Amino acid sequence: MSHCSCIWACKQITKAILSGSRSTFQKRVSLHFTRCYQPPRSVWFSSCLAESATQKLEDVYKYWSNKFLSHNIEEADISANYIVAHVLGHKTIYNLDAQTLLNQTQVDKINELCHLRSTGMPVQYVLGEWDFLDLTLIMRPPVLIPRPETEELALLCIETLVNDIEIERPTVLEIGCGSGALSLSLLKKCPKLQVVAVDISPTACSLTQENAQLLGLMDRICVIQGDFTLNKVQLELSRLSAFPLIVSNPPYLTTDELTGLQSEIECFEDPTALDGGLDGLDIIKEIILKAPDLLMTNGHLWMEVSHQQPPLIAKLVQNSHNDICLIEVVKDLFGKDRFCHFQKK
Repeated sequence: MSHCSCIWACKQITKAILSGSRSTFQKRVSLHFTRCYQPPRSVWFSSCLAESATQKLEDVYKYWSNKFLSHNIEEADISANYIVAHVLGHKTIYNLDAQTLLNQTQVDKINELCHLRSTGMPVQYVLGEWDFLDLTLIMRPPVLIPRPETEELALLCIETLVNDIEIERPTVLEIGCGSGALSLSLLKKCPKLQVVAVDISPTACSLTQENAQLLGLMDRICVIQGDFTLNKVQLELSRLSAFPLIVSNPPYLTTDELTGLQSEIECFEDPTALDGGLDGLDIIKEIILKAPDLLMTNGHLWMEVSHQQPPLIAKLVQNSHNDICLIEVVKDLFGKDRFCHFQKK
């Protein structure tokens, strides 16, 4: 099957891939979110800024920054900065006049968003959007919030597409698309690229499609809701095309590590997007085992992993005796081994 027809074929088989576990998954995430969403009463603020015809930007920012700080909200000043700037139509307040007068409508909106932040809701969800490289993406709980390291992963994939893949119109497979950040950033940078994006979460798939629509990229992406670990999903993907590049930021935390997460992550982000099983390698193992069946000869696989996992992954590859090899491990911006680059022989 040609790469040009891959998106069409992908959309034809999407319904066949949908598993019967959808309602179970939705109920589990919904129960988790509902349980965590309501904060202790002590977290709620008893008052807001007093009503007035106008308020100075500086006063509004300081008020909520101090409120967040006194209630142990993470990154208190940064959160207040982003929320105030967002309501005013900016990214940050640093380039705004501190004496700018805000009207009551603006102050009310800031109060509303800051109350959400006071529950522990991550600021990305409060704003309803977040930047990833040069894209602004819609953000919605419980879909995983992209981290800075994943921006690095996107750049590594773009470099591979530009320098190492000679196909004129390649199709990339992303396993675990979440908000669509990775897939959409690749599409934006590579005008002839097509993407097949898979995720077990119907909420994530919906958000990826929404972001693709927002960015005008729907005609070059096919989003499939399904569990990659299931044979029927892998079989249907293999029928689409042999991919020159697969990319994934899979769940890689151990189950024990989940208990030590910040409450903001534990209570608002989807645990299935983080939990890699007892050793953190459940999905990673599956991808390594199945990638050779999905990659074309000399095709590439990039994965973001825990900084402790590359030695374990090297052993997995060695013991798998398949046609894939680990060719490099790249450090992230914090100097930790974070990105594994594989290639099919």
